[in-house]
Amino acid sequence: MTTRPENTGPRRRTARRRATLLAAALALGALTASACADDQPPSLFADGKVLVGTKNDQPGTAVVRNYKFSGFDTTVARQVLKAVGAKADFGIVPSEDRRAVLTDKTKDLVVATYSITVDRMKALDFAGPYATTYQGLMVRRNDHRIKKPDDVNGKRVCTWPGTTSATTLEGPQYDRIAVYEQPDASTCINDLKVKKTADAVSTDQMILYGFTQENPDLKVVPDITYGSANQYGIAMAKGHRQDCLKLRDALREYIGDNTWSQDFATSLPSIPKADATWETDFKPRIETVDSLSCRDRPRT
Repeated sequence: MTTRPENTGPRRRTARRRATLLAAALALGALTASACADDQPPSLFADGKVLVGTKNDQPGTAVVRNYKFSGFDTTVARQVLKAVGAKADFGIVPSEDRRAVLTDKTKDLVVATYSITVDRMKALDFAGPYATTYQGLMVRRNDHRIKKPDDVNGKRVCTWPGTTSATTLEGPQYDRIAVYEQPDASTCINDLKVKKTADAVSTDQMILYGFTQENPDLKVVPDITYGSANQYGIAMAKGHRQDCLKLRDALREYIGDNTWSQDFATSLPSIPKADATWETDFKPRIETVDSLSCRDRPRT
């Protein structure tokens, strides 16, 4: 005698329905994963060539001579890109255009003495710092009127737009300084050297020391600094966090050995000559790199 199984029809239909729902869920998951993958931008290093914006008028940090880029900024770019298997294709970018060339995709990276700030971190990602420096003052070598901060009161000080230097001197504590802007660093240098319409030029000390290497008739006033330390970073548009982390790791390795110090002294020999503690003053700490790199805000 054969016994029929009871209620097999509904059970089979339920099993088929569950299998269909499971297959649909798996298919939806696969489509979602595919869509997410498609949303990810390609790596900036994918084809091995990276468009890097830098300066052309800052001896020691970034300058162009005979169509060749040189200086510490360009050396840093080459070193860290080499570590991630890419090469830099340099182009000139003015200070005021550094953010724009990244957001409009004209450049992949900017390595142009670009200070990492809280406001800039909201719009861009940074790997860095690769150097740290305070804002200072440069005067004519034979001008002995300016030796301490109070001596700058009433003097004409030239800066240029798009820099933290211009913003710092807008503070009320410096309202007795006659600050004015010119389009770029070269014009400020000309005002100081040739026209003598400026009593001083103010920007970061690291940049100023570079200027003195090609202008021996100028000098940095060692005992005058403004604001807090500026932390130079490698900037990129948001959306490339994995690339940023690769640059951060390469930068940590670079700073952690003697190569950083050798490259810095080669590009900016005026600083070791003037500052016995230059590595302490200009070389960033690994902890600072970790706290500022590839974040929307500093890690505290």
